[in-house]
Amino acid sequence: MGDFQKMEDTPPQDSIAYPSLLMWQWYFLAWCAGLWGVRYVTPALVLLASIIFFYIFSRHLNQKASQRCRPHKPLQSGTRLGAFFIFFALGLHVGSTALMEPPFDINAPDSLPKVVQDKQKVLVTGVVREVITSPDRRIKFILTDAQYSHNGVVHPITGDIVWTWANRKDAWNKQQKAIKLSRTSLQQADVPKKTSETIMRLRPMVGEKISLKAKLSPVVGFRNQSLWNSKEYWQNRRVFWRMWTWGDKAIPMRTGEVSLAHRTRESIRFTVSRQLEELVHTDFGKKLASTLGVTPVRDAIRFIPALVFGDKYDIPSRRYMQLSRASLSHSFALSGMHLAIVAISISLLLSICIRRATIYEVISKPKLLALGIIPAAAIYVWIGGGSPSLIRAFLMLCCWCVLVMFNRPRVFMDGLFWALAIMTIVNPLVVFDLRLQLSALAIVALIVAHPIFSAIRAKIFPEQTSRAQRIKRAAFDIFCMSLAIQLVLFPVTIWNFNELSLWNILNIVWLPLLGAFIMPLLLVGLGVACLSMLLPALTPAAETIFITAATPISALFAFLDDMDKAGFLAPVILQRPNWLEIIAWYGCLLSGLIWWLIEGKNIVPAIYNSVNEGAPTWENKLFTAAGLPLIGDDIEQKSAQHTCIRSTLNLKKNTDTKTSHHSPANILSRWASRFALGSFILLLCVPQVLRTQFPEQRTQLDVLDVGQGQAILLTFPNGKRMLIDGGGFASHSFDVGRAIIMPSITRQHDDSLQWVLATHPDTDHIRGLFYPIAHADVKGYFATDAVPHGWNKKKLHEALTQANLTKKLLAAGDVLTISGNLEMEVLHPPKATLLEGNNKSLVLRLVKHDGAHRKGLALLTGDIELEGIEELLHSKADLSADVLILPHHGSGSSYSPDFYDAVNPEIAIASCGFMNKYRFPSKKVMKTLHSKGIRTRTTAQDGEVKLYLE
Repeated sequence: MGDFQKMEDTPPQDSIAYPSLLMWQWYFLAWCAGLWGVRYVTPALVLLASIIFFYIFSRHLNQKASQRCRPHKPLQSGTRLGAFFIFFALGLHVGSTALMEPPFDINAPDSLPKVVQDKQKVLVTGVVREVITSPDRRIKFILTDAQYSHNGVVHPITGDIVWTWANRKDAWNKQQKAIKLSRTSLQQADVPKKTSETIMRLRPMVGEKISLKAKLSPVVGFRNQSLWNSKEYWQNRRVFWRMWTWGDKAIPMRTGEVSLAHRTRESIRFTVSRQLEELVHTDFGKKLASTLGVTPVRDAIRFIPALVFGDKYDIPSRRYMQLSRASLSHSFALSGMHLAIVAISISLLLSICIRRATIYEVISKPKLLALGIIPAAAIYVWIGGGSPSLIRAFLMLCCWCVLVMFNRPRVFMDGLFWALAIMTIVNPLVVFDLRLQLSALAIVALIVAHPIFSAIRAKIFPEQTSRAQRIKRAAFDIFCMSLAIQLVLFPVTIWNFNELSLWNILNIVWLPLLGAFIMPLLLVGLGVACLSMLLPALTPAAETIFITAATPISALFAFLDDMDKAGFLAPVILQRPNWLEIIAWYGCLLSGLIWWLIEGKNIVPAIYNSVNEGAPTWENKLFTAAGLPLIGDDIEQKSAQHTCIRSTLNLKKNTDTKTSHHSPANILSRWASRFALGSFILLLCVPQVLRTQFPEQRTQLDVLDVGQGQAILLTFPNGKRMLIDGGGFASHSFDVGRAIIMPSITRQHDDSLQWVLATHPDTDHIRGLFYPIAHADVKGYFATDAVPHGWNKKKLHEALTQANLTKKLLAAGDVLTISGNLEMEVLHPPKATLLEGNNKSLVLRLVKHDGAHRKGLALLTGDIELEGIEELLHSKADLSADVLILPHHGSGSSYSPDFYDAVNPEIAIASCGFMNKYRFPSKKVMKTLHSKGIRTRTTAQDGEVKLYLE
């Protein structure tokens, strides 16, 4: 970037400097692209092409600018280009080697152990490798070196297990049962009685060997196209099996040695948790609750372990979602920002304590601070549990400190690359970790945006400032940096979370409060709590500090509750991009930034002058602009080359500005920047233009994988769409509508739904509809006169009220007109039917007609069973269709050969969960369909089923 600025002959004080990319950093990008290709080959190849494109651009322009000093060497350039492919192939090979394949085949359930197929409880034993806490009182333990025993025979388990323990009671007076159950095994391990009881009051820790009886199941996940897949997430971590237990129903037997570090951290966490339990009942806590409300205060106290230990166990998921919509959730997840607060606090402390000038004669102040920061940061990473984002930040901090010790300037980008390089070498599949992706991109955004906003701030705010001006400058910095981070994270955030927050402005107040008041107080409280383990008299002091730190958090939650009630925190649902649009987005940002530095700063004054003068002299500049190569010049330039460039620049300063502006190097750089920016803008727009100008002429039917349930999305040639059922689970903590249905609706499409239909009000069909109805652009909701009960009834009413919709009843004989030649016929139930439950499900037939002939494209049958099927057959309605969605997930209760003959489909689809407890679809149903020559597919085996109806 520096060479481009020099070519434009900008004054030094007006230029914006960026760190250069070293040659090894270019190769590292190719290595990462290769790792990415382990799962996404085509996107990885396009990414590699983009990297090479930017590299060639920068090399070519730099050589043009300095060809008098350094002649072009085709052989050397060819070798370097070949190295890109070598590092890409190396990353692909290393990543493929690191990616373990599951020890079973989803499409061949017989490859699973017999006890897994029969869903039998077995005694599973394994060593805890990692402990992960989740909101709504869930803890995940990853067990390695696992085995299970059945009928006295021990069987090894290939791969690791994730054991989810839900709603575990952490208070020590609830763990006496566990202590009694495990005391014998601990005594056999020669663990002292006092030590064993202390350990048993804590959670299972890393290094412990645990045994418990549970059902062992394979990790399969929801397999929908372009959606997050938990199977891939766990496979990246070598986890292929899962177990689930609830409460105290499966207390594990615990043996084995626990390291002093893990036991100490867990003891500290447990001590702090006990002290936090009493805060609501203190006098100050009661006064605070009476002012702000009990719920905000209680939730604020629950968030303290998240800020100190990264422990999300007691956090309600609804509160975490609220923070996400307020653009504040990042401040409650341990990351580099919190580590930076620790580093700044230690720096200030050292600066205050060490004032002797003689020390700085031996070692400079920056080096002394670097030596003091690393131990404190290491302790914080240990306390925080060592999440990938914390480790990344710590590695980067260590790299920065090492570079400072060696007097290296411009260390921020180098520190990021070194940290990522170390992490990908140790664990190549870490590139797929979303937390690492978000934190690394946020650092890149800060590095790139800081010089720009600093230059803008210097022009807006005077150098001689008052306290008010300093506050304004700080607020400006926080807002701009937050905006830059959101801009850089935009496509990744939309792809993964499907929502955009518009409340970045809240960070202006919240982040300074968190960094300057809350986090320092929590760190002090943590220190006092540790001392209280030795001196119990200090416990009240620790509680006072914690409740003081919780006060602003409580105020924040009370404020967010008011915003939520007023409707200000409603999610902004956006169309999810595909991989090509994501790559093009970042290409536009990079090339656009460089174009701005090359030519944009000259165009804006020209636009201003042209508008004032009334002459359109700026139009060519504005509409022919196109980007430049990646930030930074090539690091391989020799010092002699820099000397030659400086001599050239000095010569330029003595020549006419107009002549310099029209030099060949400047003309080349300007047109190169325009070409690059234009190319990426075109690449960004091409997918949307193709979808708009060349729409699909066939009806698309998507049977989504929602586990044991059903959800069908129909997209018609005229762009209108219909959602029939939404799946759902008994658990309130997992919202199928938010996690699966809405992301599927917005896959390269807006959130419009002309029709939402519920075939019947069972949980596995209706619960996933609540979120789309409330937050998507739904035109109408249709169902039978059957109504849901309990929680489902309440949530459906809330969703319809929020969407300002009323239920429209459907019965046999009704027709929904989709377009001139497409209709959705309602075949069942009749208005006066006496049927109830599943037999009252809507039966729908999608029909294509030309006025004289009617052809059935698909028959959708809900959960209709044999009694309803017989009534449907007696109605003499035309049931023929090319595609049959099997009734009741392919259950034997809906088995009817006469019905299959009446429909006579080419393919039959069963929507059901993998290894569901009902054993859907029925073997009898599938055998009969096969005997009739009807092809079958199931979401249990194939995941999402997508068909195009002619």
